[in-house]
Amino acid sequence: MFSYSEFYHEWTKSQFPIEVQRSADYKVFAGDAEIPVYTCRISKYPFNTWWPGHQRPVEQSEVVSYINLVADEAVTLEVEPLTKSADGRVMIKPYSKGVEPRTVGGRIVFTIPENGGYVLEINDYHGLLYIFHNKPRPCADPEHVTHYFGKGVHFPGKIVLHSNESVYVDKDALVYGCIYAENAENIHIYGNGILDDSGEERISEPCYEPYANGNLKFYDCKNLRIEGVGVVNSAIWCVNLFHCFDVLIDGVNVFGQWRYNTDGIDIVNCARVTVRNCFVHSFDDTVTVKGVDRYDFESNRDILVEHCVLWCDWGKTCEIGLETAAPEYARIVFRDCDLLRAGNTACDIQNGDYALVRDITFENIRVELESFYTRPQMQRSDDEVYSRQKEVEIAYILNIRNRRFREAYAFLNLEKEKRVYPEGDPRYASVCGVTAKDITVYCDDALLQSKGTQCVRLYVENSIPTTEYRNIVVEGITLNGQRLQKADMEMTLAGISPDVLSVK
Repeated sequence: MFSYSEFYHEWTKSQFPIEVQRSADYKVFAGDAEIPVYTCRISKYPFNTWWPGHQRPVEQSEVVSYINLVADEAVTLEVEPLTKSADGRVMIKPYSKGVEPRTVGGRIVFTIPENGGYVLEINDYHGLLYIFHNKPRPCADPEHVTHYFGKGVHFPGKIVLHSNESVYVDKDALVYGCIYAENAENIHIYGNGILDDSGEERISEPCYEPYANGNLKFYDCKNLRIEGVGVVNSAIWCVNLFHCFDVLIDGVNVFGQWRYNTDGIDIVNCARVTVRNCFVHSFDDTVTVKGVDRYDFESNRDILVEHCVLWCDWGKTCEIGLETAAPEYARIVFRDCDLLRAGNTACDIQNGDYALVRDITFENIRVELESFYTRPQMQRSDDEVYSRQKEVEIAYILNIRNRRFREAYAFLNLEKEKRVYPEGDPRYASVCGVTAKDITVYCDDALLQSKGTQCVRLYVENSIPTTEYRNIVVEGITLNGQRLQKADMEMTLAGISPDVLSVK
């Protein structure tokens, strides 16, 4: 089967229906059908600051396009660019999917082979087209769904869920609102439609508190299933799990995120969490595992992120920390993921509090480096402008550090950490048993010519003399199909013995 989202609002109280903005940049066709192309906003460039008391200026964002397909088969598309030339450098990402575009009569023609999130870019990421090829998520029994959103545009605001409740978002439903639950279990959120948080206003600094909710926020919940929905325009962290257990996030699309602190998925003091088959394009950190003071008694453990397409504009992509207020981080795996843009770092461990971080695996990770990705810049005043358009950002492939979180964020006036392991204990802020295996790096020609194999960068630093770093293994890094040796890469080791890091 094949269909696509079509958002239409039937007015009831006036002659003014809601007009869902259509794209001025693309027309898209599948066979004889013209597919509706909608718009959202992304960050225009990596320009960030500490919360300045107001939301990020809209001038720092740009309008891009998306289509929302629902299919259980390959789909051939014809894309007609209206503001760029089809004869430019056309990229269909992730590259690992092997989608080969061809130009026919001013249109770009290609076949999307399977479910997943894709991006079409011409020359660079500006003015991109998101393509979501979603697995069908039908609702067999609408009468038994607590919150059923059928075809149309809906304005529920904040939806508060309780135990044994559900939300269904039809493929033709655009829902302006966010979802929240606390101390609940057996919650199911599913469908192929879109949740848009643009009506929520952020008014304060904290990300941990429910002063702002983001697209989805859960505290102290069990048995959560979130399947298939798309989430856009969050006011803060997009998908939030605080002290949650037995969670499945499957086939969720996080996109159109540009406001301050819009992390993609934050997993905070949780256990038994699986994130799979998701597309996550965040302005800030993409998928991150954190520990905070409120739940510092609970370890992060048994967490799996797999078969995802990830994109980080600012910060880290597959991340442990920086907040690590927890006894342990154990058995955490990122595998079989495509990183379209890795921000500052692809595979990251920042042990900023006191946790013992152990048994962490980054495996079969594919990182795309492009010469048009520019370097991040902190905004120091409201009138400062982004000025690093000519500086290329090259993400670290692996970055492990233990800089102190409470020193870096002293302005937040956080309470003194309640340490499970005191300083002097070798487990304090330690890192052991880390494997980064089968990492594939793609580098475009311009970047390869200027940097060569040195565009593959590793950094490991231990800044606490009594802390142990042990058994860190990097194995099987390739650049544009070439297997690299240790001497080929840019490698920085600080505060550790060389034998702690094994490169094979």
